[in-house]
Amino acid sequence: MKRTLIILIAAGLASAPAFAQSDFDFSQRYFNESLYNPAAAGNSLSTGFFLHTRTQWLGLDGAPITIAAAFDHFSQSLRSGIGATVAADYIGVHQTYSFRFAYAYYMQFASGAMLSLGLSAGVLARHTNIRSDQLDEPGDRILDYSRNKEYTPDFDFGLEYKGAVKFGITVRHLGAQTVASHYAPSINVWSYLSSRFNIARSTSLEPIASFTYRREIYRAEAGALLYFFKTKNLHTYNDRFWLGAMYRSDHNIALLAGLNLTPRIRIGYSFDYGVGHVATIANYGTHELFFAYQFNPQFYKDICCPALRR
Repeated sequence: MKRTLIILIAAGLASAPAFAQSDFDFSQRYFNESLYNPAAAGNSLSTGFFLHTRTQWLGLDGAPITIAAAFDHFSQSLRSGIGATVAADYIGVHQTYSFRFAYAYYMQFASGAMLSLGLSAGVLARHTNIRSDQLDEPGDRILDYSRNKEYTPDFDFGLEYKGAVKFGITVRHLGAQTVASHYAPSINVWSYLSSRFNIARSTSLEPIASFTYRREIYRAEAGALLYFFKTKNLHTYNDRFWLGAMYRSDHNIALLAGLNLTPRIRIGYSFDYGVGHVATIANYGTHELFFAYQFNPQFYKDICCPALRR
């Protein structure tokens, strides 16, 4: 139990700037922004299913594990997107679960660009599972057994613009602070900006930047993705595979790779590596897998990024 507590303390200190266990964090989130931003529900303009898994600090007892599944759908006739997300986060003896439903309304401009406004509602549940036989001193009064399960309502609001550039901002956990709970997450703001352009006949580049704020903690991220072997069909995924790298101001580097197995199936992998003062823990390595299935994949030429236009 002592070793577990030491790991949990270290994990909490290291994850505070990374927003990992209070707000699950995925390196592959740029392929599914609806995990965080309700305005991104349906932004692939189709119907999709997404699965993310993340194993953090591999090799440490009680290290964080996160699993999230998401579904979204875009309705052209209603100019709306709907989505649902289920996530589970495990760290030591603590388990956090979230359930969220999202709605986004889309407005299209004459240029073909789109602006969406979204709102989500759900619940956060946190469980603490400590058995008396796990304690060095049974009956230790430091632990509060009377509050081992907590539930908090949760609301998010966001917007996303998709045209020559993609820009989004979301404010998460609105209203959760009004509930008397040990697990009342603070308001979290996440914004992101990206664009995409051709650098060769079969290659395109997508620079990405994001900024996150929670309480008095800030985090910036910058990187790029390279897409290879484009096809000429604008109504299918136009890449065979991609490679990328991200640097985070909390001293983490993420390396990403992915493959479109078919026009409907996409898989991805990322590896996070800590540098600087977080290297002691983070260098155990963080592995992430991503899977997406699009039921009716399609891209509309007039509202996609420049790399997909004529």
